Amino acid sequence: MRLVVLGASAAYAGPDEACSGYLVEDKNTKILLDCGTGVISNLFKWLDPCKLNVMVVSHFHPDHFLDIYPLRYYYQLDATIPNFSLRVLAPKGALDFLGGILSDDSKKRFTDIFNFEDINDKIEYEFGSLKLRFCKVNHLEPTYAVAVIGKKKLVYSSDTGYCESLVEFARGADTFICEATLQEAHAGAPVEHLTAKQAATIAKKAEVKKLLLTHIWPGYDRKISLKEAKGVFSETVFLKENEVHEI
Repeated sequence: MRLVVLGASAAYAGPDEACSGYLVEDKNTKILLDCGTGVISNLFKWLDPCKLNVMVVSHFHPDHFLDIYPLRYYYQLDATIPNFSLRVLAPKGALDFLGGILSDDSKKRFTDIFNFEDINDKIEYEFGSLKLRFCKVNHLEPTYAVAVIGKKKLVYSSDTGYCESLVEFARGADTFICEATLQEAHAGAPVEHLTAKQAATIAKKAEVKKLLLTHIWPGYDRKISLKEAKGVFSETVFLKENEVHEI
C-alpha cells in the first residue's frame, strides 16, 4: 500500500499547498480520501482521475470537498474514458448539499458523473484489494473517520475533537493520519479540533506504528506542533503535498 499526500492544509491553502486530500493505492486499486481546494491539480501529477475506484468525502466543510467541482468538468469534458462515472461515499444528503449551488441542468450532469452513496458505518466496503470502514467522530454532524485495510491498515481521522471511539478505530494501524489543527496555546478553544498533543495521545493509546500529523493551521510554526506531538509520541511525521509514504 502507498499513500500520496495531495493536500494537508487546514481551512485554506498557502503557497504551493492544498487542503485535505489523500490518495491510497494498492496494485490497481486507487482511493481518494477527501477532495479539498487544490487537490485535483496535485492528483494529476500522479494519475489520470479516471483510474480512481472511489472517492470519499468525510464531511461537508469546503476544505474537504471543494475540488469536486473542477473534477466534474474534467470528467464531463476531457475524460480519457467516455461517460466515466465515479462512486462517491459521503454523508447523507451529499447531492442536495453539494448540488445546491448548481442549476438544474448542471445538477443532472453532476449526478451522471458522481454516483453518491450514503456512508454506512455499520458495514465494510470492498474495492479491489482494499476494504473501507467508517467511524463517526466529533466534528460537524456527521463526520467520518476512515480505515483503509489491505495487507496493512491506514486510518484517517478526518476533522475531529478528542473521542475515545477514534482510539479504538485507529488501534494497531500501520499509519495513522490524524488532524492536529491546534497547538497547546489554543487548547480548549470552542471548536471540535485536536491539538498536536491530543493527536499524539490518541496515537499512543491506539498503539499505531506511524503518526502523520495533518490539517495544521496554515499560520502556525509547524516545528512547534511537531515538538508538542513528539513529547507524547516519538515517531511523528508531518504531511506535505506530494509526499509519498509506504504504509
